[in-house]
Amino acid sequence: MNTASHGRHSGDRPLLGVLMLMASLFAMTVLGGLAKTLSTDFSIAQILLFRYALATLPFLLLLPRNGGIDVLRVRYPVSLATRSVAGITSLFLFFYAIAIIPLADATALAYAAPIFVVMLSIPVLGEVIGYRRWLAVVVGFSGVLLITQPGGAGWNVGYLAGIGSAFFGAIVSVWLRRMMPIEQTSTIAIYYNATGALVFGVWVLVTGWATPGMGDLTLLVMLGVLAGPQQYLLTSAYRYGEASMLAPFDYVAMIFAALIGFVFWSEIPALTTWVGCGIIAGSGIFVASRERMATRGGH
Repeated sequence: MNTASHGRHSGDRPLLGVLMLMASLFAMTVLGGLAKTLSTDFSIAQILLFRYALATLPFLLLLPRNGGIDVLRVRYPVSLATRSVAGITSLFLFFYAIAIIPLADATALAYAAPIFVVMLSIPVLGEVIGYRRWLAVVVGFSGVLLITQPGGAGWNVGYLAGIGSAFFGAIVSVWLRRMMPIEQTSTIAIYYNATGALVFGVWVLVTGWATPGMGDLTLLVMLGVLAGPQQYLLTSAYRYGEASMLAPFDYVAMIFAALIGFVFWSEIPALTTWVGCGIIAGSGIFVASRERMATRGGH
């Protein structure tokens, strides 16, 4: 292969990485909006059944091109199962949260995941965390408390679900760090989505199926079909741009969520939500920059 023309590497095309990340974040927010709309008439389990089943199909159809049956061979099944269960739980809690709290609040809480990643990196990855990153964790949690305001008049279990979604999302991130050198991306994606389809398929069989009309069916299919490209854009963004460079742009999702929440549900994020999100963003960006320095031998 001619490396001059084909050997692009991480960080080689940062603008393309940013554009792909923006597209991924917008798609993710649209997915959240679709789930919030559908949650008034359908269970979260049925919504997620469509999401996972339709996201699995493209991977299976492309299986012959991506290595055939060898892709389904798993080297570390326990790690793969952990990643899959954590991802499914995280998405379930996120969809549950957006069904009962403002979309912007749920989105802001989801971005508390880097805070939990720092904490999990110690027992799982054996990383040594300096006092600066611990301080960022404490500051980030103050942002979480500002948004959730536990015990306040507007608090409900949806905020707890949002925090839980961030925690399990952090488990996904940490386990992916362990698995990426040893498992193929297609392998991880197929088992994750297929497991989700199986779990929520059984759930719907037990709890009951609500037959959608043509309009709702269109929205359910859109949700499932959009999930695949959203994951592809996110993965591609980090192929072209370094994580620490892209980290500040992650929080644009909050703006997208606020706009969609206002247009469709007249939701206006409280000042405390914006301030809390800013604190979480600041701590998350700091953590990303410290990880970049640590990777490059900084202190």
